Amino acid sequence: MLMQTDRYIWLLSKKLSGDISAEELQELEAIMKADPSLTKGQELMQKFWKNKEDADDHALTARAFDRLVSQMKQTDENNWPDTAPFPKRRPLSLYLKVAAAVLVLVASAWLIYFTTLKTSDLRSARNQRGTRSLIKLPDGTTVWLNADSELKYPPRFSENSRDVYLSGEAYFDVAKDASRPFVVHTDRMNVNVLGTIFNIKSYPGDGAYEATLISGEVEVVLASQPGKKIRLKPSEKLIVPAKDSSAIAQLTPPVISAPTYYPLEDSAIIETAWVDNKMLFRDETFASLATRMERWYNVTIRFENKSVEELRFSGIFKKETLNQALQALQLTESFNYRQEEDTIIIY
Repeated sequence: MLMQTDRYIWLLSKKLSGDISAEELQELEAIMKADPSLTKGQELMQKFWKNKEDADDHALTARAFDRLVSQMKQTDENNWPDTAPFPKRRPLSLYLKVAAAVLVLVASAWLIYFTTLKTSDLRSARNQRGTRSLIKLPDGTTVWLNADSELKYPPRFSENSRDVYLSGEAYFDVAKDASRPFVVHTDRMNVNVLGTIFNIKSYPGDGAYEATLISGEVEVVLASQPGKKIRLKPSEKLIVPAKDSSAIAQLTPPVISAPTYYPLEDSAIIETAWVDNKMLFRDETFASLATRMERWYNVTIRFENKSVEELRFSGIFKKETLNQALQALQLTESFNYRQEEDTIIIY
């Protein structure tokens, strides 16, 4: 997020100074579309830049700058350090350089100010491992929140957009509102919709992030490639490799595939079966299944025998206890386990 913010400030500064390329302008527009709240920042910067170019309005600009600094500190003085006063009149060449630096400072201050306001007003719904919940958002959107997941949302959406923030997994049935796009923000991708049904899986630490579209249409913007938009059609799933480096992520393209169906369960979709309190798995490695079972049963699973991690399973858990589930898996493949408090050791 900080890297995205820094890039936004840099591109906006280049746009206002008239030194932005066509490719950079396209990237800036993509970043702003992914986060509509940044439009306010651009408007503020344009007003500031206009004042800067008017030599007779220097005092007014300085006063406006001081007022903005005061606003930031009233929000949270600990969020950012003391700033130097607005520069006095200088020769034109030096003034332009100083003004450009001040512009970046103001942009940074505005972003801190706006982010503080935005995040401080958000409500948070958090599920621990082993729990799932149903949430009704202010616009009528329904959200099923999976285990070990958190959803942040405002008590009232703005007039221009509906923004929520997800860590973990959630199933959205979005209320239709053509005038206000619904945007789900995660640390790897943003999903933009108007009215549709889809599932997002974005657990930090997982090998990949997923967006599965059930009905309607969504547009996905990747954090590593903000200038690229990916549109999904119904019954399509986007898989985004989770890499620590955005440069590496650009070299590993996302994959669009079909959801995984489980034919023995009335063609249920594995990616969304959890909403009906079912854990479906088909030809899944024990290591991957163990991660899901940890969240489902609120336990920690550790492998002492690494070769067992590669065993593959297909099946369904509905109301089985943890021991019943493990015993069912033992009927398919050979392994042993023991329980030590809240930890399962597989050997």
